[in-house]
Amino acid sequence: MSIRDLRKMGLLKPESQWQDRAPKSSTSACWTVLWATIAIGGCVLMVLGDGGGLTWVGLAGFVVALCGFVRLNIGSVQAGGLK
Repeated sequence: MSIRDLRKMGLLKPESQWQDRAPKSSTSACWTVLWATIAIGGCVLMVLGDGGGLTWVGLAGFVVALCGFVRLNIGSVQAGGLK
């Protein structure tokens, strides 16, 4: 898709508002790393649990991390996404 096509669809800001640097995300990197760490830890526990109790603990951790990550991203979109 070309810039001309994007202009026709009204998806571009006016050129006077363009910036040279990439926009920064409003999402906290610390929260993202926390949720990713919990999710990876949950996956490891599920594998190590081999169907036993650790599997369920890992699954619970993964579900909590997934919910937290989704909530974090929805909050970022509602706050305006990239700045």
